[in-house]
Amino acid sequence: MHKGGIKLPSSSSTANHPTRTVSNAYKYFMVFLCMLTQAIPYGIAQNIQPLFIHPLVNTFHFTLASYTLIFTFGAVAASITSPFIGKGLQKFNFRLMYIIGIALSALAYVIFGFSTKLSGFYTAAIVCMIGSTFFSGQGVPWVINHWFPLKGRGAALGIAFCGGSIGNIFLQPVTQGILKHYMTGNTKTGHLLSMAPFFYFAIALLITGVIIACFIRTPKKDEEVVSEAEIKAGKAAAAEKKAKEFQGWTGKEVLKMKEFWVFSLGFLIIGLGLASLNEDYAAFLDTKLSLTEVGLIGCLIGNVSGGILFDKLGTAKSMAYAGCMYVLSIAMMIFVSHQPFGAHISKVAGITYAIFCGLAVFSYMSGPAFMAKDLFGSREQGVMLGYIGLAYAIGYAIGAPLFGIIKGKANFTVAWYFMMAFVIIGFILLVFAVVRIKRYQKQYIASHKETN
Repeated sequence: MHKGGIKLPSSSSTANHPTRTVSNAYKYFMVFLCMLTQAIPYGIAQNIQPLFIHPLVNTFHFTLASYTLIFTFGAVAASITSPFIGKGLQKFNFRLMYIIGIALSALAYVIFGFSTKLSGFYTAAIVCMIGSTFFSGQGVPWVINHWFPLKGRGAALGIAFCGGSIGNIFLQPVTQGILKHYMTGNTKTGHLLSMAPFFYFAIALLITGVIIACFIRTPKKDEEVVSEAEIKAGKAAAAEKKAKEFQGWTGKEVLKMKEFWVFSLGFLIIGLGLASLNEDYAAFLDTKLSLTEVGLIGCLIGNVSGGILFDKLGTAKSMAYAGCMYVLSIAMMIFVSHQPFGAHISKVAGITYAIFCGLAVFSYMSGPAFMAKDLFGSREQGVMLGYIGLAYAIGYAIGAPLFGIIKGKANFTVAWYFMMAFVIIGFILLVFAVVRIKRYQKQYIASHKETN
């Protein structure tokens, strides 16, 4: 068993090596630390970067299009490195990997602070995104999957990923306040007088990350994460549960599955369609709906409810539901497109968009972590999470500039219709692949039961 491996109760292990059952309170303390990771280290590393766009563009006279490529380069770099980070989590101590990620993201903000050319900002964005993959994209699901191997994983993931939205509630106003202190004019038209804010955030990210790293961990070998009560509730003995649990395929085996490539293509197309919702909604919506309000809706409704859906309904039904919600959210954008400027109904539609979008946000936040284990097993879950994340990130990186091209050649309305088509096609492919993979999974378990 690798460090931090999932340990289920068994009579033999208990007899030879005394173990202790970890309380639910302690397991949810780990969930809280994951949520805190998303709120502050990840919030600084990724969520506040858009607030620097206009001040930096104005200060160094970049074009908006050239500077915003930092997000594309960062996403692609993180996608490429994600499978390798997943393998690293299997081989090395989790806390070490977590600190490496924190250090890289803090270093990235130092690079931001010293940069004056686009190449410097591109480098910083790449380093920052790779760093956040260590402690967030791969790290948070890794921790949750080990503390909740059987029950409650979806809900725990949902709560953990709420942290990003919660962090935005206070990080965004704090960031805007700091920027105003170090710039002339407002955040849209002014320019920076100093690059000091980047160094402040580097220090804040490093300090909070190190503090969290002192407490966050995976289970020890002598710790049981599944109680006797949970075993009885599941109507199975521990040994039987372990025997029935799908251990999974290797990364090489998965790459040979046609259904995996259909799944990946579907998730790529979904990322392509959703990029516009994340990058362009604020510029498009003619309402007084704030980013904080949108974040709250996504936090309180989306991730938590999504986690429960995964636990109760499984992957196929949950992702089908998410697809429907996204179609409805884009429909709201199309509706707003046909309204006159300043119409009150546009604000209502904008809020409705945020609700629908919030209800589905789990599909790309906590969803990949749940799907990686549910579909492909726990054998190489870090690697599988990297594969799934790569597909979505490639689509996301393509989607934002593609939306801009369509919008430029036609208008917002036409672009939204295209995005809706991408979302529908992507979710159909993904759900179809999920159903087939689950069928193969059952056949695999049955054949191995007969062999044994």
